[in-house]
Amino acid sequence: MSSDLGKIVRLNDDGSVPQDHPFIGRPSVCPEIYTSGHRNEQGLFFDTHSGRLYETEHGPRGGDELNIIVAHRNYGWPVITYGMDYSGAYVSPYTQRAGLEQPVIYWTPSIAPSGLAMYYGDKFPAWRGDLFVGALAFKHLRRVHLDERGEVVDQEQLLNDLNWRIRDVRAPADGYLYVCTDEDDGHVLRLEPAAE
Repeated sequence: MSSDLGKIVRLNDDGSVPQDHPFIGRPSVCPEIYTSGHRNEQGLFFDTHSGRLYETEHGPRGGDELNIIVAHRNYGWPVITYGMDYSGAYVSPYTQRAGLEQPVIYWTPSIAPSGLAMYYGDKFPAWRGDLFVGALAFKHLRRVHLDERGEVVDQEQLLNDLNWRIRDVRAPADGYLYVCTDEDDGHVLRLEPAAE
């Protein structure tokens, strides 16, 4: 806890640490730490409708995660994981342990999740309230369909036919979805409803 490695930090706009953090004044603990136990954070999205903070992160070989971030909790890396080391050895034999958070979803094999957005636009009514995750390894945009409680109903893969690594996704107020590819000749794509 004396390092920001493997952590999500929370700061005020001016760079100061919010006074409601429990680590303020504790010796050898960085006061800005919001959560710990992360391996490689990629996407972060705050849903103003539900108040939930969603995060994606890379596991090692397998065990990529979608998490709901709650202040001051430990998300387990490297004590618990659903992935293996790149050598094929165990990082840990444990996938669960008391006091450590479970992911909302874990992906094995790895999809290599990247950018993250939630859709509330008017162009795709069936997608309202769903999360969208870029996938670098599996080269698609993944729709994570959520119910009204924020629980996962199912998942859908989009843009597979393009065979492009999806680096980021955005859902701005114009109601469309935008994705950025991670290629030598990368693209920014706007997803539009099919013409009727």
